[in-house]
Amino acid sequence: MDFFERMKHQTGVCLNDVQQQAVMHTDGPLLVLASPGAGKTTTLNMKIGYLLMEEKISPDRIMAITFSKSSAQDMSDRFDEFFSELMNDKVHFSTIHSFAFKVVREWLRKTKQDFQLIEGNLNGEELKKGWDGPDIPLHKKFILKKLYEDTNRSQITDDEMDELMTYISFVKNRMVEGKELEQVRCNVKQASSIYLEYERFKENHQGKLLLDFDDMLTYCHQILLDDKEILSKYQRQFEYILTDESQDNSIVQHEIVEQLAKPQNNLCVVADDDQSIFMWRGSDVTKLLQFEKTYPGGTVITMSQNYRSSQEIVKASNQFIKRNKNRYAKEMFTENPSHKPVEITSLRNYEEQLSYVIEEISKAGPEEEVAILYRNNSSAVPLADKLDKAGIRFYMKDIDAKFFKHWIVEDILNFMRFSYNDRRVDILERIHTKFNAYISKKQVAFLRKRDGQASVFDTLANLDLPDYQHKNIKQAKKRFKEINEMEPAKAIRTIRENLGYDHALNKMSEKFGFNAEHLMSILDTLEEIAEGLGSLKGFADRLKDLESLIQTSKFNRHKSSLTLTTFHSAKGLEYDRVYMVDLINGIIPSKDDMETYRNKNTAPMEEAVRLFYVGMTRARKKLELLTYHYKGKERVSESIFVMNMRRIVQPAGGSTGKKRKRSSPDLSDESLLTLEEIELGKEVVHRTFGPGVVKEYGGDQIGIQFAEAGYKELLLEVCIANGLLQKQTEKV
Repeated sequence: MDFFERMKHQTGVCLNDVQQQAVMHTDGPLLVLASPGAGKTTTLNMKIGYLLMEEKISPDRIMAITFSKSSAQDMSDRFDEFFSELMNDKVHFSTIHSFAFKVVREWLRKTKQDFQLIEGNLNGEELKKGWDGPDIPLHKKFILKKLYEDTNRSQITDDEMDELMTYISFVKNRMVEGKELEQVRCNVKQASSIYLEYERFKENHQGKLLLDFDDMLTYCHQILLDDKEILSKYQRQFEYILTDESQDNSIVQHEIVEQLAKPQNNLCVVADDDQSIFMWRGSDVTKLLQFEKTYPGGTVITMSQNYRSSQEIVKASNQFIKRNKNRYAKEMFTENPSHKPVEITSLRNYEEQLSYVIEEISKAGPEEEVAILYRNNSSAVPLADKLDKAGIRFYMKDIDAKFFKHWIVEDILNFMRFSYNDRRVDILERIHTKFNAYISKKQVAFLRKRDGQASVFDTLANLDLPDYQHKNIKQAKKRFKEINEMEPAKAIRTIRENLGYDHALNKMSEKFGFNAEHLMSILDTLEEIAEGLGSLKGFADRLKDLESLIQTSKFNRHKSSLTLTTFHSAKGLEYDRVYMVDLINGIIPSKDDMETYRNKNTAPMEEAVRLFYVGMTRARKKLELLTYHYKGKERVSESIFVMNMRRIVQPAGGSTGKKRKRSSPDLSDESLLTLEEIELGKEVVHRTFGPGVVKEYGGDQIGIQFAEAGYKELLLEVCIANGLLQKQTEKV
């Protein structure tokens, strides 16, 4: 009985021919391209079993590396499930970070250097140092906070801290240095200077080397380059190296693996270039695409049979991912039965989308596993609110309660608090620059010295003020009094529109580089939560309840069949029903994705395509794509990816009538307009109607105001497929 027959008999695992090829390839470099649902973890574990049982390799000569702790644990659990009763051997499944840290610690001991980790949980001694003193806690966030304030002479916001940390992780994982640091996009002022100062700070702080998580990788890489003794030790120890989820590896991670695998290069890389979705933190699909160049004579095997999804989901997903050009050509297929077509639901507005998805989820059977997937965590808060009000329990995979601590949320609550008591100078001090009473710092300082028994507006009105400010202060007092009596949703709209908060945010965004779109989406979410609540206090209480609900939802993993999660965090998971929500341009793809694409940089758009593909391939039986036309009062357009999917799942029907044959247009002509380049206000030229401006688009139609022919609504698919629209050439 051969190995595979024994495995079938003893473990119940039956591998197909391609999986068996991957298992038996033991000499030289191998890239296994595994489509979604192709059984890669099972195949990888069987390969390890084959090395141990058939090739008689000692378990300590095998290193199995994956990207995350959860993946490493999953692989380890699956290995035990298959082989614990067949052998006592135990292979160590490790993350790349944990291996790298082992190498770094060994080198530090060897060179007699002291070190301290500055990322993760703060220890008690560091906490005692306080937050604002000269001797700040030795923790990455506090060090960066201090360096930002020293560099920019202003406080760093939570959003800026997140972006700065992402920037630092990106440049370290991509091994970016020198002048190239300034070429990496980051909306934080002086980001490259702060990064360089941060690196200098860590190198020798009171005779101690400070390390963050990314340093584990960069130091390990440099140690393996410089210290031949340590490199040789690990090269001799590990005869076989297997890496899973390799599409998520950064450049520095790929290079660590490349060094360890030499000289025999008995390396098995399991990956799917179509599921590489972490470019923002340094992953690089290019390394995978260059595998055969890096390893001449290496073998590439494609596992393209999907064991997870229905015929319809597999066919649609396989067709969709082909819009990307930088990928390995592959044809995903399945022998699973048909179920039902992929559904596309277009709703009038965002509120209808929320109501619709709640209604659909309530129809799911008690044993069905259901997921609502979204690109941004901000989508989760209104969903959690609606689900809770509907009495539907949920599990949230990504707990992100930062929304409730955001300064925008605090601003709105402060506006409401001030409406209760307009004598409170302490609250006015936090919001006076964010509404249209034009109250200066000097005036706030004057108010602080007063006894605080009168309304701040009355006190200011008695001063010698310009006429326009007298008028605005009088109006502001009236507005705040009215806000106190309003229902919370109306109060928020009044703060935004009548007190000028939206206008103030746009000005701040221009000045400080904030993402205005993100800030407005937080306000939209607050309005959603406020709908139907009767008092301002009720709104504040609801925010507290929601924060608690989201934080405790992590305990519902085994109590609820409904999961809320981002596309990113859903990778590797599967569900009976999947609802992909908020599928509009500006979210997926994002505005940045579309802008860079128009500037001939296709990488971010291709990653957005992969992200959409990952979401689609989580579904076993039912996949529904949800889009809408209005978010609040703003007209939005459905995602270009949804438009692509319409063409795939709802192809234009043939006609029995005869049509005059027309020569096909050359769609490679760069002057022709593509779907990705369409945006409101875009100047175009129609083959028949001449020049015009795009006024509306969404669904299967585009509205164009033509200079001579007037306004016309045209079928988007017909215009694009027949090359009817050209880009307007720039006027000289």
